[in-house]
Amino acid sequence: MYRKSFIIVLSFIVMIAISLVVIFTMTVNKTTGIAVLMYHDFGYRGNPAVINKEVFADQMNSLAEHEFNVISMEQYVDYMEGKIELPKKSVLITFDDGYEDFYEIAYPILQQHQFPATNFVVVKSSDEPNPEYFPHLTWDQMREMKANGMSFYSHTYDSHIKINEEEDKYPLLANYLEGETSLEYKARVREDLENAQKLLVKELGEQANILAFPYGSYSDELLEVMDEIGIDHAFTIKRGINERGGDGIYYRINAGLSSLDGEGLVRKIEEFYQK
Repeated sequence: MYRKSFIIVLSFIVMIAISLVVIFTMTVNKTTGIAVLMYHDFGYRGNPAVINKEVFADQMNSLAEHEFNVISMEQYVDYMEGKIELPKKSVLITFDDGYEDFYEIAYPILQQHQFPATNFVVVKSSDEPNPEYFPHLTWDQMREMKANGMSFYSHTYDSHIKINEEEDKYPLLANYLEGETSLEYKARVREDLENAQKLLVKELGEQANILAFPYGSYSDELLEVMDEIGIDHAFTIKRGINERGGDGIYYRINAGLSSLDGEGLVRKIEEFYQK
């Protein structure tokens, strides 16, 4: 009898110990924030500081070798909304502007590692290509890539410009035009953002309405419009790590630099986690 009771008690203690180990392991391995990497093009403007194919490949190799968990935008949003948990060292890869070299250079390298990535496209540049400007992604290219793990969201329809181009001031999406009223401003940005999402859904299928701010700039009135039309997640160019419980405006880490090799990128991400 005593032996049977002892075995029952011992079994109970073992079960509790195993449960505590599992809970501890899950807690230790959960992420406390997500690094979002930001890229643009691969040197269309001839700037030597912009990342090239070789450095990008080295960066992706290092993420794989250091066992980073590269996630999709859908996973990122689900995590931020408390729907899922993610392991430590989870990273989201994003590109801005929708340049065609994402398809030509980044996509094959990402595919080698089975890494998903997001590109925030200036929708008009793909919908109405301008042969006198840098080539942008076509809808067919985006459809092909979306079928293989890539995703595409809004960088506005046609508001990735500055009101004063000569002095490089005042991003259009976040500022009034001369003589524009508050109502007129809100109507303008609403039309732009709704048009962008309408075309993305038409060409690529139903998806969340997510925005990357041109030049990282936004205003309180812009946030009001976004709330009204259902944009709950948006990305800046401010540096930092993203944690749950914020306002849905996210930081990014600029990784699109030719001087930042793979090991340098890993160190840079880890430095941000330590801040």
